Amino acid sequence: MLPETELIQYVQKTAQMGCEGILSVMPYAQEPSFKRVLQDQLDEYRHLEQEAGSLLESKGEDRADVGILAKCSARAMSAGKLIADSSDSKIAEMTIQGNNMGVSKTLAHLHDYKGQDDKAKDLASRLLATEQANVQQLQPYL
Repeated sequence: MLPETELIQYVQKTAQMGCEGILSVMPYAQEPSFKRVLQDQLDEYRHLEQEAGSLLESKGEDRADVGILAKCSARAMSAGKLIADSSDSKIAEMTIQGNNMGVSKTLAHLHDYKGQDDKAKDLASRLLATEQANVQQLQPYL
């Protein structure tokens, strides 16, 4: 069984990594409509991250934080993958892969959570919906 604090921390860290992923590819984006999609997704992740942090604080817990090494690694990996091809299509493909991984992990966390905290469960469900919507929004750019 997954404790509610861990579920909320997972949401916060996943949203942070979503932000990092988008920030690492955004400078390469070319088409204005694609940049707008990425910016909207970044804004949504930031909102989820802030909400998760506030929920943790309301429970007397520290905010979760992705380590600097994970952030640097994400940026370096993105840059490396975009050396040969930095097209919007490649960025969309990479971002979709990240979101699909997030969908799988978020579903697993929701299935493991047996607690009764509706706020924690709702937050994780909204993260899942965001990740699924992100995939749909990015598909036209493949």
